[in-house]
Amino acid sequence: MSTAQVRVTFEPQGRAVYVLPGTKLLEAAGAAGLSVESPCGGKGTCGKCRVQFTHGAPPPGKADRTRFGADPLQAGWRLACQTALTSDAVVFVPSTSLFASSHQIFMEAQRGPAEEVLPAVRKVFVQLSPPSLSDEMPDLMRLEQAVGPVKADLKTLQRFALRLRKGGFSGTAVLTDHHLMDFELGDTTKQCYGVAVDIGTTTLVASLMDLCTGEELAIASSINPQTSFGDDVLSRIMHAASEKGLKDLRHAVVEAISALIDQMCASAGVARDRIYDFTCAGNTTMEHLFCGVDVAPLAVVPFVPAFGRGLVLAAEDVGLKLHPRAAVYVFPVIGGFVGGDTVAGMVATKLAEAKGPVLLVDVGTNGEIVLGHEGQFLAASTAAGPAFEGARIACGMRAAAGAIEKVIIDGDVQMNVIDNARATGICGSGLIDLAAELLTAGVISGGGRLLPPQDLPAGLSEALRRRVVLDADGRVEFVLAEADAHGPRVFLSERDVRELQLATGAIRAGVNILLRRAGLKTDDLQSVLIAGGFGSFIRRSKAQRIGLLPAGLPHERIRYVGNASLNGAKWALLSTRAHDRAETLARKTRHVNLSEDLEFQMEFAEAMLFPE
Repeated sequence: MSTAQVRVTFEPQGRAVYVLPGTKLLEAAGAAGLSVESPCGGKGTCGKCRVQFTHGAPPPGKADRTRFGADPLQAGWRLACQTALTSDAVVFVPSTSLFASSHQIFMEAQRGPAEEVLPAVRKVFVQLSPPSLSDEMPDLMRLEQAVGPVKADLKTLQRFALRLRKGGFSGTAVLTDHHLMDFELGDTTKQCYGVAVDIGTTTLVASLMDLCTGEELAIASSINPQTSFGDDVLSRIMHAASEKGLKDLRHAVVEAISALIDQMCASAGVARDRIYDFTCAGNTTMEHLFCGVDVAPLAVVPFVPAFGRGLVLAAEDVGLKLHPRAAVYVFPVIGGFVGGDTVAGMVATKLAEAKGPVLLVDVGTNGEIVLGHEGQFLAASTAAGPAFEGARIACGMRAAAGAIEKVIIDGDVQMNVIDNARATGICGSGLIDLAAELLTAGVISGGGRLLPPQDLPAGLSEALRRRVVLDADGRVEFVLAEADAHGPRVFLSERDVRELQLATGAIRAGVNILLRRAGLKTDDLQSVLIAGGFGSFIRRSKAQRIGLLPAGLPHERIRYVGNASLNGAKWALLSTRAHDRAETLARKTRHVNLSEDLEFQMEFAEAMLFPE
């Protein structure tokens, strides 16, 4: 049954979600796409998840009273990890409480030497003295007196002299790495923007950033339209075998990104020609397709990419309509199928600075895994498949309105449906919850068998028994919602369980192989970082129950880091030092090709079994 839900609105982000009563605010924030800091694992001891209720504040708990004084408590300040929602509420989330927020990235960028941390693009307003008989200095040299040595290409130079005089020898110089990108009339120094994009196999996420303040002005996402050519990497590589196929794939993703930029510019009131910098990160195949580079070598052993170091391309060559001189930075790749999204995640999470063995897992269509230990890094990619994104699941769907995103079984089924709508399908987090709960209830066996009515445990409630049925072909289904005038029938099939086993087993096997290569055990891990937009919705205990996360590892060692790929790309917009970090980490990380590992198939077979 669908339980009455409460609505919580997060400000200043303006995002609202519906959750089951009793849901911790930290989890609700994740459902809203906000990655709130919680290095203590939700124990309430670090105090990093400070939020302020502006409406509907629940009574403070013990940890709140320890952390805050009487006045802050009265003003609605609480710890997100300790606060359970029981009624509708409005919550203010300060930027300092968000993991890798633009504020934190910008503040971090300001700590180092200026020449290392400023954005690649800067704007300087100048008021120059006009030439005269006694001052015949050429225009460009006159500008250099105000901004330092610069170079200009022919197109920029052709406009420069005209605009300089039209503006009465005043205007704004747009500079990058001692190059004059443009000279604009008037003072446009506050109009300096960049776009960061995470090119996922299934989804695209873009962010419009103010390069002056470090503020995120808008964010937009969509399905990667390349899914129409295949929902996995290998399908797209095969489609790109022909010149037309490669062109189709490239055009599809570039057009989709352009649409996201249009959407963000309209939302923030920003002109496209004021966007001077663009960064993107994706897995190796996605980056190659975005650039229109042949991906055929990625389909055959030894899976060699065309490039390893990051690329700096002209936006007009890529097909993006930004400022004519805007640069596109494509993150470096590690090798094979471990690409720029993993490198961006390593940058965003400061993996090189982690204490003790640390594991970064990006849960998505391709499960990327990085193990860091004593300054060394191992990375691998596993073909998890699109189950976590809702694909290949009978009633699977994206995390959108109508998707079941949380399941609790207590005598019967309680469901959290996104936007408090009628259930029309189930998304990845709901699938993990449901499988974990049915394993505990004995409806699913350790081998992944969805038990038929006659084999169900004796102590199972009648309400749950009624949900286990056989379809017309005698196959077992677990029914979450019956079809009615308002929506379709929603159910879990045994094939769905197998798809989840494949996805989970691939990631678990990859983790085990990397640990073995490093001579480590699961207990040695001091932290496990769960990345990816989807990763923020995963509940630790449920993920451990199905074997997606290492069982027995204390929850305080498991942290959600949100869309680390996008955060790394944003960082690269705000700090040139991030470029250097990315290049260093990519070359320092050793790629482990699991397809050539003799132990992987055995590990994968064992990992397909759910933990007891």
